[in-house]
Amino acid sequence: MQERTRNTRLLIDGPQTYQAMLAAVEKAHDHIHIETYIFASDEVGQRFADALRRKHQEGVAVRIIYDAVGSVGTRRAFFDELAAQGIEVAEFHPLKPSSIYKINNRDHRKLVVIDGTVAFTGGINISSTYAKSSTSNPGPEAGVKSGWRDTQLEIRGPAVKQLQELFVQTWTRLGKPLDAETGRLYPQLDEVGEDLVQVVPSEGGDQREFRIYTAYLAAIRNATRKIWIQQAYFAPNPELRQELILAAKRGVDIRIIVPGFTDSRPVYYASRATYGELLESGISLYEHNEALLHAKTAVVDGVWSTVGSCNIDPRSFVHNNELNAAVVSSDLGRDMEKVFHEDLENSQRIDPKAWSERPAGERVLEFMSGLFSYWL
Repeated sequence: MQERTRNTRLLIDGPQTYQAMLAAVEKAHDHIHIETYIFASDEVGQRFADALRRKHQEGVAVRIIYDAVGSVGTRRAFFDELAAQGIEVAEFHPLKPSSIYKINNRDHRKLVVIDGTVAFTGGINISSTYAKSSTSNPGPEAGVKSGWRDTQLEIRGPAVKQLQELFVQTWTRLGKPLDAETGRLYPQLDEVGEDLVQVVPSEGGDQREFRIYTAYLAAIRNATRKIWIQQAYFAPNPELRQELILAAKRGVDIRIIVPGFTDSRPVYYASRATYGELLESGISLYEHNEALLHAKTAVVDGVWSTVGSCNIDPRSFVHNNELNAAVVSSDLGRDMEKVFHEDLENSQRIDPKAWSERPAGERVLEFMSGLFSYWL
């Protein structure tokens, strides 16, 4: 039997993702586009900055979009130095009085497009937070300093054009012009694999649309065998919870891996506020304790998979600009399930009885955080 060709590649954790992205950067000959929530001025950020400077000196156009809130900890001089050397930089919704009404709409996307032929998207920012793999210095005792567990997707073929269009759309909305030769941004792309890739963006603010939310609802409603989800911030609204419960009632195997420890306690407790009725319906919830879980992925019936920046929570669905890739592929589905099983081995199942008997103090924290989950 002939092996199927692939146009997607699953990348696990920061080190593997950075290696793949920097290798693609080194091969760039026309342009490099980066859109990211966090572009840090730490060791990893400097590594990328040095690579981008070298490519710019070779004549490659480099454009960067970073989010003002996500990158608030980045030295301003870092971006100023990049701009002074000819790299084009755009800040998404700067923190200034004239744009304070936009503060809740953040660009949470993670997107890299090289020469319009290869792209990367998922949950991984450009930051030393992701410098270690999830198997190095793991565990809650290491907290946020542990190797974060995250997922990225490398994509080739026609879907790259759609990802490029998303970058260009945001770039121009920020008032940044592109030179007249925009045709160079969209080279002819051949069909290079058999994975069916759908680019699924969502936008908050004035451009509000909920395509990622709709995609999740459709996948859950049409599931017949299994729904396996990994989420850094899992606080589904009542409609989504109800669809999961209905799927469980019709016999779908639903397993959800959530963080066992967190970098955001309010979001952590807002998530836990939704666990009760899911556990009562027979849905299996697991807390991942090997590393800080930051992945935002799902695989349904071993065929439909999604990898992206979007958490299953109100902030991601309503307020942020997010980006997921949805892929129909039994091969990628098999890869996703393999990773899920590996993470499951390092997770503890939440016992429904023990959950129902948790301390009153925990319930109060969950209730209070749940009240504000729309804004967290």
